[in-house]
Amino acid sequence: MPTMRDIKGRIRSVSTTKKTTKAMNLVSSSKMAKARGVLNAANPYFAHMRRAIGDILHASPDFEHPVFEGNRKLQKALIVVIANDRGLCGGYNVNVSKLAANLAVSLSDEGKEVSFLTIGNKARDFLRRAGGNIVEHFSGISEKPTIEDAREIMPLIMKLYNLGEVDEVYIAYTEFKSAITYIPKSLRILPVSTDDFPLEEGRKYGQMKFEPSADEVLSYIVPKFLGTTLFECLITAAASGQGATMTAMDSATENAENIIDNLTLILNRVRQAAITQEISEIVGGANALE
Repeated sequence: MPTMRDIKGRIRSVSTTKKTTKAMNLVSSSKMAKARGVLNAANPYFAHMRRAIGDILHASPDFEHPVFEGNRKLQKALIVVIANDRGLCGGYNVNVSKLAANLAVSLSDEGKEVSFLTIGNKARDFLRRAGGNIVEHFSGISEKPTIEDAREIMPLIMKLYNLGEVDEVYIAYTEFKSAITYIPKSLRILPVSTDDFPLEEGRKYGQMKFEPSADEVLSYIVPKFLGTTLFECLITAAASGQGATMTAMDSATENAENIIDNLTLILNRVRQAAITQEISEIVGGANALE
């Protein structure tokens, strides 16, 4: 039977842990709200960029550009994996890393050579243990990504693509649905498929002129579009990561409260047993004096 001193020490320890998890829950909630705000503010820009490319494609159906589907044989794939730098977020890191690993297996079964670009230490660690070929790694940006981060990473991806070191590029990330719902997803961003830009009903095409040419305009705008796509994935992954941390810390706080309640109950029983024993000893001593 543990002593009252031992139980009180455990209660103090769990109470300290509870304060920490509660604080982390509040911090993650604030960070998640900020990430959602950035995502909502950027959504109109993402939509406008996609519409602009769609206008160019449908106005110039005979264009040829190396970033679009059908211009090269797909033999080497790069998977960009977005996870957190730290843990304490439930299965968030493991789920997206497993998605990337399964995608790599699927691509390998098609006879393709697969490599990884990781964003977040947990993705790097997972894929390194799995034997993945990591060609580049970025840390310190997964929790609070900026458009500058995407502009730093995307040129590297485009360089690998233009040099022929990779033929297709996927992004494995976590899509934010709500504070408690986030879904690991994969998205192919290179080569770009024209099917991603369907005709809009009632919208007129074919009345655009390009200087110097549609190819030149696409060469300028497509890398920016891909950069914004990467930024969108980074932001929604950041919101998902903070939501996962918030949920994990909320669960940890609740578990700490349950442990404290159980320990308090045990403490009361031990205290009551000690009091009962003392009373018995006093009564026994009194009877012995009679």
